[in-house]
Amino acid sequence: MKRYFFIINTNNSKAVRAFNRLKKDLDKEEISYRTFYTEHKGHAVEIAKKIIYINKDSIKAIIAVGGDGTIHEVFNGIKDHPEIPLGFISGGSGNDIVRVLAKKIKGSKSQIAYLKRNRLIKSDAGLIHMIGRSMKDQVFLSAIGIGLDGEVARYTNEARYKKVLHRMRLGTFAYVITLFKVLKSFKPASVELEIDGQVHTFDTVWLVAVGNMPYYGGGMKICPEARYNDGRLDVCVVHNISLTKLLMLFISVFWGGHVKVQGVSQFTCRNITVNTNRPVAIHADGEYKGTTPVSIEINPLSVPIKV
Repeated sequence: MKRYFFIINTNNSKAVRAFNRLKKDLDKEEISYRTFYTEHKGHAVEIAKKIIYINKDSIKAIIAVGGDGTIHEVFNGIKDHPEIPLGFISGGSGNDIVRVLAKKIKGSKSQIAYLKRNRLIKSDAGLIHMIGRSMKDQVFLSAIGIGLDGEVARYTNEARYKKVLHRMRLGTFAYVITLFKVLKSFKPASVELEIDGQVHTFDTVWLVAVGNMPYYGGGMKICPEARYNDGRLDVCVVHNISLTKLLMLFISVFWGGHVKVQGVSQFTCRNITVNTNRPVAIHADGEYKGTTPVSIEINPLSVPIKV
């Protein structure tokens, strides 16, 4: 008999509470499932791989219970098995992936209905190749940030106040607090982008965002036109603007108004390589990955998503 396999982020009290509420209804409805709890960063990747190795023929879907970081890890654990559906139960601070693919699935009642129905869609995935490094290629669902937002993601994930704000349901404020801390020392970079074979150069670049979906950072609509199933990556470059203008721009990102401002350039592509004049931080789905150079490409309709 096929069953659901839940991977729960125990470092996230909201995710644990969400699953504990759901568990009662899972048992009541006699839905077959198994649970696995993470013990450290990166553990969800390992758990997902082990689930597939041991239970490959009995998997209905692997469900990530947590935020974008948990989904990102589970996805990287199943990326070599496109026959295995990926599902979500929301419980994180960002929830940018859920915002696009499973926004209405809130509360045990709708979650049980979600698990009972047999509906899948296909999503594109982004492939990440860290140039000059021996690490394996990785995948992402939502977006990559390079530059200022990469540094912010790096320090937000390490910050103690993230947990406190998360418990207060103010997860986005952790990003804002870290942004202002990072801005004190961050210096814009010179960037060369090779976009579908064409080279574009920019000076004084604050950030480069590459989106498969519109959002990152807990609701910031950085790539407003990005669609999860269009076979394209959307690119947003913020460059040649003052710090004051950048801060004003930051407010408008939440509704996508920043794209109309001079100093914001947009592209769409299937692949992009980013080179910088110094190592610049990179995040994928909010998880720090390292520094430039990096190559990113789209893998169209490669991920079965339970919706």
